This record gives sequence, structure tokens and C-alpha cells, in this order.
Amino acid sequence: MNHLKFTFTILISLVFSSLAMAAPEGAITTLTVQADDINKYVQYMKKNPETFKAIGSDVAGVCVTRAGNNYPGEMFVWNVFPSLEKALGMIEAYDPANPAPAFDRLRSVKYAAVFKPLKEFDLEPGFERLWRIKLNDEMAFTNKMTELEAAIRAAGNKVNLAVFAPVGGGIHETGMHHFRAIFKSGSEAGKVLDQFYAGASFSSIWIEAQQYVDEIVSETIEVCEVIYTAK
Repeated sequence: MNHLKFTFTILISLVFSSLAMAAPEGAITTLTVQADDINKYVQYMKKNPETFKAIGSDVAGVCVTRAGNNYPGEMFVWNVFPSLEKALGMIEAYDPANPAPAFDRLRSVKYAAVFKPLKEFDLEPGFERLWRIKLNDEMAFTNKMTELEAAIRAAGNKVNLAVFAPVGGGIHETGMHHFRAIFKSGSEAGKVLDQFYAGASFSSIWIEAQQYVDEIVSETIEVCEVIYTAK
């Protein structure tokens, strides 16, 4: 019995060690909102970065849902932090439900969440396709996406693939992972998709990865940009 217990303990330790080694540093917070005038809201944040400075954000930006919207004016503001320690500390310190009056006039808050990146990716926002998915093996799927990213790039395309695990996602995000395919433009995204449907060699990697996906909950297209960088 003691031998079995020791073996089980070693196996558990190895599992958590591999997860810790595989996941990169950092965390991202998101604040999903509804804006009557998206451009006005974004421009206001660009001209008034005090909130980003106050919460200690390294980089901040927005993603506007352009296809697959759940409601008009759907978008979210994101903030990058060097660790979950910093991100969750910000959640404790900043309450988006009690904003400055100017923010309250520009948007209504839907929900906030925190995400942990599971693979390295270049922070180059652009034209992004987002899948909300339920996974049965997050690290196996993530490893496949690393392989897929390399294969798409080897085919002559510029792409960043990212996988995120939710922290404090509530009814909106709990139990789901985010998978993002990030391109410079819609035409670049369409080009890769045309290659996939034409039977490109990288298509098989995506198909193989589906064994780790239990359900695709939603799929949307977003246009994202950086609006603040700490100096």
C-alpha cells in the first residue's frame, strides 16, 4: 500500500511539474462590455490612460467582435500582467462595476475574467478568430497548436496561435478554453482557411487535435489592437 501511495504521489507530482514547465509566464484580464459607440469609447481610453497606469497594466488593448456577435457593440478590454499574482491583485483592487462617470456613459459592463496563457505567442493583435472550446486534455491540445503554428508558418503564412485557460470565468467562461488564431488581416486569415479546405499538409494537425476537443461552444471573429503600453 505504501509503495502504491508513493508511486501515485510521484505521478501526480510529475503531472503538475509538466504543467508548470509548459505554461509560459503572464496573465491577461478581460472586461467584456457593450458600447453604443465603440470608436468613441476606444478613443477615450487612448486619450485617458490613467486607469491602465493605476492598475499596473503592462499592455492594454481592445477586441471588437465583428462576426458572431451576441449583441450590438460587443467588445472587451484586455490587460496584460507579468503573473497571475499581479492580475488577481488587480481584480481585488479595481471594481469595474463602480467606474468613473465618463466610463459609465460610454459602456455597460457584462463581466470580467482572467486568463492564463498555456503556450508562448507573440503579442501582435490583429484579425483574430476565437474558439471557445471544452477540452479533455488542455496540454495535449496546446502542444498540437504549437505544432500547427509551426506548420502554417512553414507553408509561408504569418500567424500566431494562442491557448488560454480561464480563471474566475463565471457562467460565461468556466469550463472553456480560448483558442485564438491571430492574423494581420482578414485576407491573411482567409488565405490560410482556403489552404486548409484545399487539403494543405497542416490540415491534418488540426484534425488530429480534435480528439482533445469535447465541444466547440462558440466561434467568433474579432479585430484587436493595443491602446496602451507602460513606459
